Amino acid sequence: MEKEDIKKSLFEYMKVIIITVVLTLGVLHFIQISRVVGSSMEPTYHNGNIILVDKYFYKRGTPSYNDIVVVKYHVSAGEDQIIKRVVGLPGDHIEMKNNKLYRNGELLNEDYINEPMVGNGDFSYDIPKGKVFVMGDNRNNSVDSRMIGYIDFDDQVVGRVFFKVF
Repeated sequence: MEKEDIKKSLFEYMKVIIITVVLTLGVLHFIQISRVVGSSMEPTYHNGNIILVDKYFYKRGTPSYNDIVVVKYHVSAGEDQIIKRVVGLPGDHIEMKNNKLYRNGELLNEDYINEPMVGNGDFSYDIPKGKVFVMGDNRNNSVDSRMIGYIDFDDQVVGRVFFKVF
């Protein structure tokens, strides 16, 4: 190979590397790749699942019931985010009575939860503007809004899960 051919090849490789890095950083500005830690979202998501999180476009809209979101919350060393389901929106009244969850006075039909809830104390929350109430699908094994209170949508919600890789 001549020097000129080597230079052309190196230049082409550099272009591919630079374009790949720029595209990757661009995509990661909009999407976060996360790994589920723990069992709080079983049976929907399991420990070790890899998920994709819409962290840009979701924040420009409004949350909806049953959205699965990633939330900034310090659990332990190296674990600063949790994954939960939105069960209450601003203006909602969330109540737990006899291990049953009510939203605005209506019993929620939650066919996605892992098992019936047990051992919950009754509570009542009125969700203020800009906040959401989140719970794990494995209600008997979940740190969620029952313990940590409602979540600030703008400051604490990283984004909405939109795809499970595996």
